[in-house]
Amino acid sequence: FRRVLFRSGQMTETHKRTVVRSITYRLSAWALTIILSYLYTGNLAEATGFSTFLHIILSVDYYIHERIWLKIKWGLNKS
Repeated sequence: FRRVLFRSGQMTETHKRTVVRSITYRLSAWALTIILSYLYTGNLAEATGFSTFLHIILSVDYYIHERIWLKIKWGLNKS
């Protein structure tokens, strides 16, 4: 994985780190969505299926969003 320099010039983040961060965040959000969906539907299989589909899509979205923001200069102070 190639390192990407934060625009602040102080830290680097690899694609692997971004992937791991997105997975850990998504797992906690997935569990919460299952619980809330189950409370709403009363059907654990339906709640799990819906949550799984939703969070696969959202994981891809999160990764793309994070990588784009690493390239945006707006709002950063020059060192």
